[in-house]
Amino acid sequence: MSDAASAAVGRGPIDHAHRSYLQKRAESRLAASQYRIEIVGALGALDWPLICANCGADTADRLTVKKVFGRPRSNTRRARYQRQVIQSAEVPYCGTCAARHRALTPSRSLIGDLWSILWPVLIPMIGAGWFFQLTLRMMFETPSTDPYSKYAWGPPAFFGAIILWCLVISWYSSRALRVEKQSEVTQACDYSDDVSWLWERERRIYALRNERFARAFTSANASRSWSQNDDRRSHRLRGATYGVAAVVIAVVAVLVALFRLGP
Repeated sequence: MSDAASAAVGRGPIDHAHRSYLQKRAESRLAASQYRIEIVGALGALDWPLICANCGADTADRLTVKKVFGRPRSNTRRARYQRQVIQSAEVPYCGTCAARHRALTPSRSLIGDLWSILWPVLIPMIGAGWFFQLTLRMMFETPSTDPYSKYAWGPPAFFGAIILWCLVISWYSSRALRVEKQSEVTQACDYSDDVSWLWERERRIYALRNERFARAFTSANASRSWSQNDDRRSHRLRGATYGVAAVVIAVVAVLVALFRLGP
């Protein structure tokens, strides 16, 4: 993407020296597009033009585009553990482009979805199921006159809870696998994860392929556009925050040392 192309839709040349790691990482993972713009606000709060993001034709139709992002977000490269979050945007696409997207997207089957959900927990579920039916039969065979009969429901309830937990955790952990993959059509309006810093409002970077859609999208959200001056202000705020944090830590360390060395 050239700076001239960005300027054509409302964003001037980029000062990469003031871009955060989150912004640089997000831009490197977006689809290759001629136009890019950074917008403040949640995906559902944006104003979308009635123009197809892929071909530029007039349309009132929308297509739900979902993406999976790894978190926690971090302004450094040191964060390793990542949980997966799913974001979705209602992007305008005409009927022809939406149909082409569906034709390019691999179809999913119920059996395939069930397998992706269950295969990681098959062994614990089979083991818990075997003990569940065993303890359930023992519960029914326990006479009501037995003084411990009121506790007989405990073991089957325990193993039933294990089975239920396996189903819940496998469904939750495999949700990213069930997200529809992007195609060359939906990559015409690609978007990043939230790139805002600690005390900033949510914002994302958008990679746009069609010039007519890019101009209309930029114009509709002009009041939310993130500029080069905003990058500089954010860079100064991060530096000041790190400096204050360093001073506070140093003062606390000195006070702790004086307290421990005191009478």
